[in-house]
Amino acid sequence: MNARLRPDWHAKYAWREVDRVDPPKRPAKNRVSDFRETSQPYDEATAREQASRCIQCPNPSCVAACPLETPIVELLALAADGQFKEAAQLLFATTTLPEIASHVCPGGRRCEAACVLEGRAEPVPIRSITRFLVDYGWKHGLSEPPVAPLTGRRVAVIGSGICGLVAADALSRRGYAVTVLDSRQKPGGRMMNGLPGFRVDTKLVGRRVELLERRGVRFRMNVVCGRDVHLRDLRREFDAVFLGFNRSDAVPLEVPGAALRGVFPADAFVRQSGSGATPGEPTPEVRGRRVVVLGGGDTAMDALRTAIRRGAREALCVYRRDAATMAADREEYANALEEGAQFVFLSQPVAVIGNSAGEVTAVRCRNTELGDPDVSEQPEVKLRADIEFDVPADVVLVAYGFGPARLPRVGDFAEVVVDERGRIVVDAGQMTNLPGVFAGGSIVRGPAPLSEVVCDAREAAAAMDRYLAARRSNR
Repeated sequence: MNARLRPDWHAKYAWREVDRVDPPKRPAKNRVSDFRETSQPYDEATAREQASRCIQCPNPSCVAACPLETPIVELLALAADGQFKEAAQLLFATTTLPEIASHVCPGGRRCEAACVLEGRAEPVPIRSITRFLVDYGWKHGLSEPPVAPLTGRRVAVIGSGICGLVAADALSRRGYAVTVLDSRQKPGGRMMNGLPGFRVDTKLVGRRVELLERRGVRFRMNVVCGRDVHLRDLRREFDAVFLGFNRSDAVPLEVPGAALRGVFPADAFVRQSGSGATPGEPTPEVRGRRVVVLGGGDTAMDALRTAIRRGAREALCVYRRDAATMAADREEYANALEEGAQFVFLSQPVAVIGNSAGEVTAVRCRNTELGDPDVSEQPEVKLRADIEFDVPADVVLVAYGFGPARLPRVGDFAEVVVDERGRIVVDAGQMTNLPGVFAGGSIVRGPAPLSEVVCDAREAAAAMDRYLAARRSNR
């Protein structure tokens, strides 16, 4: 029942009286014809009503679960009271890149999973309310809090993905002159150059880049480390350097037939359908064809939904685990289903079958069963001795994730110490063996959740500030 129609309704009992309402979605039949965002934001009445479902815990588990330490309880209280301007200002003042965090949640919505209402009622839709507040703030011309006075110090940030942008934002807020270098044509990493428009509006990323540029951050694109720029030059030109690039190669398919024509990396296919195409990359043609996607993460969902928008006759996902243990975001999985994607669970490809012309005709699979959790806390996958079966395919898109980011071992970049896996070794303050050179994110951790990448960037910025402040005081 709509609480606004209840004269005896009180906010104290909203969680019991008011059902959770997620943002409205565009109908699947309409959205498969374009790459615009799937969901629409709340209106003011719905945002206020949904925020009122928060019971204002004295020790909120949602805040404890948020990697960005967002003041969720205070934001929801202000929104529930209709103080949207004040809530937006608080969000802008306390959260790094709030527009990106609210659309591509780095915590995987752990805050909602930790909500005390879980199990009693549906949790408060925190991310959707946050998105509303960001949009409200920009729509009403709210500005971000003032930055610190310029320190006269210069800092270089290598990488313009989320890790690099967070570091650049945090350092420029502290008064440093920041220059961001990246090998891509456009700043924004995978958000701008890899994610489809139905996942994140590139205008959001572009607006953040513009805000940073107005703050004085410079972007130098098409710069390759070890070729166009050398570490010794960066250390001479800048007072500190942050290595935060996380670009890495996709994990290949390693079964017989993987080299047949028609097998492509899923991330390249998704990029080519957006604004991140790489010149000279082979482009899969999927219109009217049977597309099989291998893998169960967000890239797999992106590939399925992109194939449907590109006119595929069939878009089917083969995944070795079940739906409950699939790595993809639940909402993205639901969106893919609504748009016509099909799924074959508990099945693992063992070969790609082709014709005499070397073209893909099918993916040969075997059934799997799940065992006890492994070191990643995912159930172990065991191949069953069942008869193999073939899944017809004209195009195979491999979405097996990404390998670890690697520092180029060329020139003086080779002086940075790495471990046996090629990950950069840092101390407690995220500084490498070279004074003034810091690192964070996947290039230090290996494949890591977005939440850890964001936290690394923030902590590295704070450590760089301490390092440079100490150098100033010693002079």
